[in-house]
Amino acid sequence: MVDAGTVSSGAGFKQQALGVGLVVLSTIAIAIVPSFAKLAYEGGSNTLSVITGRSIFSVLITLLLLGASRQPIAIPRRPMWIALAMGVAYAVMLYGYLGAVNYLPVSLVILIYFIHPVLVGFIVMFLGQEKLTIISIGALVAALVGLYLAIGLSFEGLSGVGLSLAALAMAVTAIIVVCGARATAEAKAISVGFYMMLSAAVTLTVIFAFFGTLALPTTPLAWTGFIGVAVASTVGTLAFISGMAYVGAARAAMISNLEPVLGVLFAIAVLGERVSLLQGVGIAIVIGAIFVMEMRR
Repeated sequence: MVDAGTVSSGAGFKQQALGVGLVVLSTIAIAIVPSFAKLAYEGGSNTLSVITGRSIFSVLITLLLLGASRQPIAIPRRPMWIALAMGVAYAVMLYGYLGAVNYLPVSLVILIYFIHPVLVGFIVMFLGQEKLTIISIGALVAALVGLYLAIGLSFEGLSGVGLSLAALAMAVTAIIVVCGARATAEAKAISVGFYMMLSAAVTLTVIFAFFGTLALPTTPLAWTGFIGVAVASTVGTLAFISGMAYVGAARAAMISNLEPVLGVLFAIAVLGERVSLLQGVGIAIVIGAIFVMEMRR
């Protein structure tokens, strides 16, 4: 006779394994997005065309998943308005993150962007949700030192526009994370995600209509990048939300810290970018600082 506790334990292990698998899938998918964007740009597309197409695709896929899983679209008014505001911020983040790829090496954009967990830690401390500690201060200092080394000890030859866009994306993402935690505490994460993506798609479509120029890829490789951005970012976002339901936010966040590592590796493998030994040390320091900030939560 099979023990009920053994069956329950086995089912729990399978759920944990599924959750970890989904978060790992999310990490891989999101990490390759900037490299896909670079391929699309090199083949004739532009930032607004890529991120607007990506946002519309994400809304359609999320809507289909909501229908298939019979999740309610309607959510309470407060988290809905938070999600809609997050969507506008998300549109800004997308433009900053994938726009910076036009001006800077992908590996550097990824590194700047993924300092946002450290910034999140300081925002929640400022809001009184956590206490300021020596460890958190040390993590911030280490992240800045690592970034300085990764940049190459000099800003010469680097685009100020690119650095500004990457920093903007990093700061806006930190705000989205803090606000998102409040919204998902009051409604289903996938429903909140739908309203956020819908708001981002509407925002980008309006901006595109007035200021954008449609620039579709002109080569098969560029089309791969264009479609890859839409598919990988959508799969990554939804896989993370689903995986988090099985393993919890803390464990999901720890696993997703592999994103900057994988992102840099994809930039080297797909785009042929090179990283010097000193820059590699800087990258390692930044990633270490991010891990420290996540582990102390």
